Amino acid sequence: NPVHISQIGAVLILTKMNASRWKMEAYRILFVVIVAISSANAQGGVLVNPYSNPVSGYVFSYDLNQPGPTMTCIGSNNDTGTAVYQQNTGWKVLYSGSTMQTIIASSSIFALSQEPSSFGVGQSNLTILNVTNILDGASISCGILVSARFTQIASFTVKIYWVPVLKTVGTVDGLKDSSVTLQIGDALSPPPYPTPTLTLAGNGTLTLTQIQYNHPNLTLSGLTEANSGSYVLTATNSRFNGIFLGASNGTFTLNVQFAPVITAGRSQAAAVQGQPFPVSLQCGTNLGGNPFPTVQWRSSNGTVVISGGRYAMDNGPSNVQLNISNVDQNSNGTWMCILSNGILSPIVVNISLYVLVPPSPPPNVTNSLIPLANPKSQVSVSWQVPFSSGVPLLSEYRVFAVSARDPTNRTVTTSQTFATIDMLLAGLNYTITVYAVSIVGTTEAVSNPSDMVILSTAPDVPTVVCSPLAASFGNVNVSWVISYDGGRPVTAIQVGYRQVGTGGNLYQDTQAVVSPGATSAIIMQQFVATSSYAFQVNVTNEIGNSTSVCGQVTISEGIPPTPKTYTTFTYGPNSVVLMISAASSGAGTTGSFAFRVVSSNPYVNQSFPFPSYVGGTQVTVTVTGLRDGTTYFFSVYASNVYGTSDPANMMVQPKSSPPTSGTLPSNSAPQNGSAGAIAGGVLGGIIGLLLL
Repeated sequence: NPVHISQIGAVLILTKMNASRWKMEAYRILFVVIVAISSANAQGGVLVNPYSNPVSGYVFSYDLNQPGPTMTCIGSNNDTGTAVYQQNTGWKVLYSGSTMQTIIASSSIFALSQEPSSFGVGQSNLTILNVTNILDGASISCGILVSARFTQIASFTVKIYWVPVLKTVGTVDGLKDSSVTLQIGDALSPPPYPTPTLTLAGNGTLTLTQIQYNHPNLTLSGLTEANSGSYVLTATNSRFNGIFLGASNGTFTLNVQFAPVITAGRSQAAAVQGQPFPVSLQCGTNLGGNPFPTVQWRSSNGTVVISGGRYAMDNGPSNVQLNISNVDQNSNGTWMCILSNGILSPIVVNISLYVLVPPSPPPNVTNSLIPLANPKSQVSVSWQVPFSSGVPLLSEYRVFAVSARDPTNRTVTTSQTFATIDMLLAGLNYTITVYAVSIVGTTEAVSNPSDMVILSTAPDVPTVVCSPLAASFGNVNVSWVISYDGGRPVTAIQVGYRQVGTGGNLYQDTQAVVSPGATSAIIMQQFVATSSYAFQVNVTNEIGNSTSVCGQVTISEGIPPTPKTYTTFTYGPNSVVLMISAASSGAGTTGSFAFRVVSSNPYVNQSFPFPSYVGGTQVTVTVTGLRDGTTYFFSVYASNVYGTSDPANMMVQPKSSPPTSGTLPSNSAPQNGSAGAIAGGVLGGIIGLLLL
């Protein structure tokens, strides 16, 4: 390695001792520096032939425009051992950039002197008076001069200390994964010496491992997009003795260019012909590149797409897509998204667009209800293949059963032309609709709905309210509400009633038919006071009927109940005395009241009016105009303003002769003219006759 000696004003003695030993002695006024290269076979003071093993490689460093040291070149004895005159040593210089050595003579730069040396041979002294630019890198040699022949003994190189000089460069463009060179050093200044230490600061990710400074150029390699940024490069150097020499800053901005990049989007898209919203072709997301890329779209026929009208573009950077309105079959095919920024080749993204044509609606939809256990049922639905299957061919059918009163939409998907929908709520009206569907990916082309088929039911059970009309001769008002007609018009409403506690169900025998649109009816019947009645409303449509009953209604004012009758016998021909008892207290108290005794054969029809009906109180009436010994079958009625009661039936036979003792009442006569009532009357009459 070179030996650097930088003591200004030193005196160096270069001598060749023998083949393996060199000695350098440096004298200075204040101190001495000795640099020696030794070997094991040193022969002190013995000079060897100077024509062999020349010495070189020393580097002497100086400050510019400063004086240098004095150096002495000592010659050797000749081959025969006789002394060589002092004129036999001299100096040559090889300037940097030159190819020819020049013999040094005294000048403004060099001073030469010759004198005998202490070694008995000639020596030549060289003093550098002023270290100028011309000496930087010069090689100075000393040697033996015999005539014109110069034989080198030793040499050294002169180097001048130079501080670094850097400058502001501006913006430099470089390509990703490549290198770029910029001139950051001052080309008019010598290369800095010694080699400076570099530091780098900036807002990019460029590091010292990526840079190399070779004055005046700085090479940046291994570039990435993250290296882009502004930087400050600082170069600092010092003398070899550690004394600071100088520092300089240079600035530059690095712009790393790279080809377009994008995160791929969807490679295909689908739309339905005639859909009211646009279809989106997504080229991709996170578009990047330096310079930022331009985006061009080409349609399936290769035409460049211009934004506007049917087309709306979003060119990133977060999202790159083309929105197309009013798609039709001409839009089918491959669309191209072209990304370019002049760096390398453009990126081309191909997107396939499928335009679907909906099938026509399924025709001839029919259904049939399959009753199940209440409250669930199911419906069987069938239809025919659509006249047009669409593009591409249809994939499936979807059947919907929807009711306004069922919160759950019932849906079945099938590839057949029939389906069964389960879990329908019994009694509800459902609209059955069938759709034909074509599918590409997640895009569906759905037909218009089929003709709606209404799954109808019987009307809802009506809500019935009954109330007697006290001021209307015992009539009862029956009103009702039909919340749902079952999806079909109501064709009939029937209202019936029956007396509670009489046994059987007489609704069918006592129905009144009212208008299908009516919501109430007044039932004008001869209701028996203090009796209870139930009323029934039956609502019918073409599917079926539903029935509801309002509870018991008690009649407080009405026709009298069937009276209770007894017979008694009196002295006197052709008559009979009847004892009649009201059935219950307070019944039929409004207006006048009368009992009527009727017999058809022999004919009897006699009335006995009273001011009012006193329930539970017995009254006696005498039926006259009878024939003694004749059997009569009497029907005894009670009547008031509301009407006439059912009869109390009895059998009597008047006698003119008195009974053996007192009077004897007959049994209580049964009501309603039943066979049991007649039999009871007959039995009572027989008992009365026997007692006579």
